[in-house]
Amino acid sequence: MFTKNMGNQLKIEEIRLSPELLRINSRYTGGGGLAKILLILIVVLPLVFYKDLVHIIKGKTPDEQLVLVSMAVLFLAAFIFTLYKMNQNSGKTFIVTEKGFFIEPGMAEFWKDIDEYKWNVSSENVSGQLEGNSITFFNNKGAWPKAFDLMQYNIFFTPDQMQQTDNICNRLGIKKTESL
Repeated sequence: MFTKNMGNQLKIEEIRLSPELLRINSRYTGGGGLAKILLILIVVLPLVFYKDLVHIIKGKTPDEQLVLVSMAVLFLAAFIFTLYKMNQNSGKTFIVTEKGFFIEPGMAEFWKDIDEYKWNVSSENVSGQLEGNSITFFNNKGAWPKAFDLMQYNIFFTPDQMQQTDNICNRLGIKKTESL
């Protein structure tokens, strides 16, 4: 795991040294304010009503107690993991250079390793507004093909940025595939 992160950091540094062609900031720089409030409530409410919860759980059979406690722990773990991923993926900057592209600290790839790309169709946010288009890059070299989907990082392109990216990929010989 640590060698992968070191390899990524070395890739990022090498890519960063070449001339920058395009920089796109993540659409959402915040990190789930509502989710943080809900997490605090989920943690604080059981503490406030601790005696009532213990009384309810003690009134159940051991099997029911195990199920209730397991469900509570799994729900809390899923919620914390979701919050962690939201914070991890928000506020990132996508940087394109002559040598490749990267989003610190988790993703970096050289252009020589990218075979093709496709534009993801516009997606709607919670309020029903269109977010814009995102992109997925494909590395089909090696035993394990990789896909780098920028939508998970909330990276959305304007039409001008899409044209710039198309020009860069065309110049580098990276083929565009049609969306499914």
